[in-house]
Amino acid sequence: MRLAKVLVTTALVMLSVVRICAGQKPARALYETILPANPHDKQVASVEIATAPCSAKPGCNWYQLTGTKVNKKSFTIWFLSDANPFSAGPQKKITFHRYILQEPNKSPLEYIDQRTGKALLPLFHFAEELLPRAKDGNENTLFEKGTYLGHPLIRKKALEPTAIQLPSGITQLLLRSDLIIGTSRNFRDDGKGRKSRKDNYNYVPFTKENYDEMIAAGINYFTAKGKQIDWICRKAVFYDGFSPDIAYPEELYRSNFLGLQMFIDEPACRLAGKYPPGATLAKAVEMIHEHIRTRLNNVNYRNVLAQKGINPGTLKLVEPAVPIWETYVGTSYYQMEANPFGLVQECRWRIDPNADSQQVLMLQRINKEFDVDIPITPHNLFMWFYAQMRGPARALNTKWGMSIYGQAEPHLRFPSMKLAYDMGAEFTWFWTSDHDHHIPYTEQLSLASQITRYAKSHPRPDMNKLHGAATTAIVLPYGYTLPTCWQLFTWGTHIYPLNRKNRFGLTYKDVLKPAINEIAYCLKNKISYDVVPAGKDFDPAGYNKVVWIREDGTVRFAAEHGLEPSG
Repeated sequence: MRLAKVLVTTALVMLSVVRICAGQKPARALYETILPANPHDKQVASVEIATAPCSAKPGCNWYQLTGTKVNKKSFTIWFLSDANPFSAGPQKKITFHRYILQEPNKSPLEYIDQRTGKALLPLFHFAEELLPRAKDGNENTLFEKGTYLGHPLIRKKALEPTAIQLPSGITQLLLRSDLIIGTSRNFRDDGKGRKSRKDNYNYVPFTKENYDEMIAAGINYFTAKGKQIDWICRKAVFYDGFSPDIAYPEELYRSNFLGLQMFIDEPACRLAGKYPPGATLAKAVEMIHEHIRTRLNNVNYRNVLAQKGINPGTLKLVEPAVPIWETYVGTSYYQMEANPFGLVQECRWRIDPNADSQQVLMLQRINKEFDVDIPITPHNLFMWFYAQMRGPARALNTKWGMSIYGQAEPHLRFPSMKLAYDMGAEFTWFWTSDHDHHIPYTEQLSLASQITRYAKSHPRPDMNKLHGAATTAIVLPYGYTLPTCWQLFTWGTHIYPLNRKNRFGLTYKDVLKPAINEIAYCLKNKISYDVVPAGKDFDPAGYNKVVWIREDGTVRFAAEHGLEPSG
């Protein structure tokens, strides 16, 4: 989840038609797409490409691409880049400084990453798949033969060169890609509550007015269907889903379109009952890697196009990466190894000693099981989980985040969101549907508004600084996890309980006890720490203190450490 979102504003910029590159000779040509017989009327039949050097930005060119479909409707994109994006050779690193899209009968939109101020590009492999590509080794900008949107492209004629002009009335969509506030469904509860905890809520689809008030509250990522797409696709928000009247190929050029999938659902939870009895920890790592990798790189949107009669030709249209949504965050490192986009925790915060089940009181149970004395505070509860995501995210250069569920005690919800933001979390989501799991719509609005205001008044420093804020690393043997919620099993399954013995005759509890002691020490002394397995991507550099937990029961502070999964 691409995917790359929050605190959004929309600024209408009225620009007169301007000559961008006056004084330098532009070039222009018309191309024909070779389509199969009886093509769908939304497929692109011809393409006009124009280019011109930009005097205001030496070394960069403006490009204008106008596609005319079989049905005679046209769309245009403009972009400013520092290299030829149509080259057939190995793709060089290209910097795109601006990107503008004008759909048929619509005013133009410019997509901007609010945090960086740079162009925010479409996430379906823009340069590789959505732009024309020259054939063979042709390095000329206006090549003779190539491909476009999966079909052969032939230059028909050179056109009279003209200076490229930007359209008037450009609306700038500023999308914050480093803080994604999302809601998980395209519906809400009806606001009437439910009869009892055993009953479910009654749900109704989002209306246009609902989207407007959610956007005003700061939510900037939605799942939508049908006409809901039309209500939000021109707003400064991200979305996934599609409308039956699919906007091809324009939708692919929308930088806020993220495909059809929001997340990969709970790999560790789903595998909890599937590990073979007696399976090694290496087997658990192998199985979770395989489970996740089979769910990556889906082509569902491509399949939808084909079902609609649109021939995608050689287009792969692999959907943008999405994060994992997970309860057992102790497995974060292993999951992030397979999916380097990131992971979002399902937060069901419970700290009240009078809770309806003692199983949900994580810190209290850790204190009792491991004979430690972690102070029972909201901050320490949040840190217990967040440190198990931030450490792996730092090691693997991925993202992490959190989500609020209905089981979370109300007074813990916003403080947990605030701490996650301060620690560099890039996802803040809400769960909609399913009895106690559901967060009521009005509560989602309130929490989104609170974190939006907080983020606005507390701008974050460089994200690398936040990701590297921990001064202590507590390093587990590769293959191990901290105990997970409810049963206090490792890996969230009875196959790997704390009393299971390893190859050294030690129980998993014996191995993990020094790690728990160090966590307790850090929390008592307000030391920022990470928990991370000793995987091949873990780099101890940057930490002031590294505590190596060894499978043989020893604890070391030296640099050497084993990298192989433990048996």
